Amino acid sequence: MTSRPVADLLVSLAEPTRLRIVNCLSVAPLFVSDLSAILDLPDATIAEHLDTLATEGIVRTSPVVPYLIYTLAPLPGMRERLLRSVLDTVRSDTAAPNDRAAALDRSRLRFETRVRGAAMNAS
Repeated sequence: MTSRPVADLLVSLAEPTRLRIVNCLSVAPLFVSDLSAILDLPDATIAEHLDTLATEGIVRTSPVVPYLIYTLAPLPGMRERLLRSVLDTVRSDTAAPNDRAAALDRSRLRFETRVRGAAMNAS
């Protein structure tokens, strides 16, 4: 018999946009604007999907004032194994590597910009 939390996780991940979001977050923490640019969707659409994923405990936020950065949340037991299995399966999708590469690029660019900015402010 399937437990309700497992079924809820599968329902949340069954939506294609949410699956792409989780795929991106599996490689880097991202802002709504990052995901919006990668997935070519409006910020409001991304935020709605992130709210659903946060409600299910799949993603969590950290404040980077005045914004929030999203990461995958650690899940308990069977839910974590299920999420990892889904992500392993998604990696075989032909579009998935492009989304992950774009997520890494955006994350690196943001980091490099902040490091340069901090270095300039320190001098």
